[in-house]
Amino acid sequence: MPPYMHTLAHHWTRALTLAAALLLLQAGGGAARDALRFSRQAIEHGEWWRLFCAHFVHLGWAHAALNALGVLLCCALAPQLFNRHVWLKTAGLALGVGALLWWCSPEVSAYVGLSGVLYGLFVLGLLPQAWRGDRLAALALLATAGWMLWQWGVGPSTAEQTMIGGRIISIAHVYGFGLGFAGALVTTLSQQEKHQ
Repeated sequence: MPPYMHTLAHHWTRALTLAAALLLLQAGGGAARDALRFSRQAIEHGEWWRLFCAHFVHLGWAHAALNALGVLLCCALAPQLFNRHVWLKTAGLALGVGALLWWCSPEVSAYVGLSGVLYGLFVLGLLPQAWRGDRLAALALLATAGWMLWQWGVGPSTAEQTMIGGRIISIAHVYGFGLGFAGALVTTLSQQEKHQ
């Protein structure tokens, strides 16, 4: 197997592992969701792990499957993101989005789902490619930003909320996108400085 195919296989293995983890946690049902979800009241009582874990449990099978498919789409568009550092990036985004929900959005009392983290992963993967002149990556990044801004400004559609089985917390998408943008920008600029 050529080296690039071997590397690509590893990237897809990591993406499939993350997608499978979401589905396995969903198989835990309501008990897993209740134990891990973002709950402002529980966090106030010292259950800080919920800031991180909430992103890996979902409202139901449709919600979990949609985010699992999002992970695979992200890998298809930006496979290089799923290198050995993807776990650290995912964990950082999860903690960051959770912390921002806690500190900056007191109106959010409960939250579950990977979508905020997923917006950050899309940006981390697509922005460096767009920066290098990849038009498909630039279009995908613009579409991601447009959808995020639409949901935040206009509001999510009733059909989408019905499909996932609950209310979409659009501000989590904004936080994930912003964190991903900041991370990708810092990484890209530091790499450019190294090559000067």
